[in-house]
Amino acid sequence: MNVLFVHSTGTGPFMWDTIPEDVVAAERRLTPPNLGYPPLEDLPRGKSITVNDDVKHLLAGLPASGAFHLVGHSYGGLIAIKAAQQLGARVKSMFLIEPVMFGAIARDGDADPDGKKQLDEFLKNRWFLDDERRGGTEEWLEIFIDYWNRPGSWQRLPELMRHHNLSMGWKMFNEVRSVFRDSGSYEDNALPQNVPVTLVVGERSPLGSREVIRALSKRNPQARVVTLHGTGHMAPLTHPAKVAEALAAHLR
Repeated sequence: MNVLFVHSTGTGPFMWDTIPEDVVAAERRLTPPNLGYPPLEDLPRGKSITVNDDVKHLLAGLPASGAFHLVGHSYGGLIAIKAAQQLGARVKSMFLIEPVMFGAIARDGDADPDGKKQLDEFLKNRWFLDDERRGGTEEWLEIFIDYWNRPGSWQRLPELMRHHNLSMGWKMFNEVRSVFRDSGSYEDNALPQNVPVTLVVGERSPLGSREVIRALSKRNPQARVVTLHGTGHMAPLTHPAKVAEALAAHLR
């Protein structure tokens, strides 16, 4: 059995180094990089890709046989959901930490108004998704990082992390744009009904993320919702012990 970890925007496979080996136990641990992340080449500025390209890339690198527990955070959660549709019976469980199905919120007539309002405010400057000249630059990254954390987070980042994000800024811009344009509706991304699913949400996460978890749990009664108290969206990095504990319970 394989435990397949899919990382989020602006991070990398290293984010899963915080999961102790004994959590995965005897299972095979897979932590591939998404397109445009080390050790792969950067995505050249001007070249556009979507979440579907990342799904195709992920599937092409998987073992030809064997089953998977899928673990995904944020954009990686969206990749995992779309990959599960093609893996079919090879999926044995899913552990999803705030998959960013923001395009689904826009298509959902039953969406929580506060969650929708926060996304509207996030996108009040339409250039954030449309302006390829400014997309992925320091100006763009400051808005992105501060949204997922808190105001001033970009400026407080260590120089090494700012450089890391700047080097992948164009890919990050493509990912965010695709989250809104290519993620599809909740119905387009139905979760497997016959396998255990855990949906994880941070107590302090943005309203948009919490709305996705609410909507997914409503449409997928087989899913178990776990709230990580005292954490936000970046819990795998800021509160790794809590994430590891929840994952261990899920795998048991």
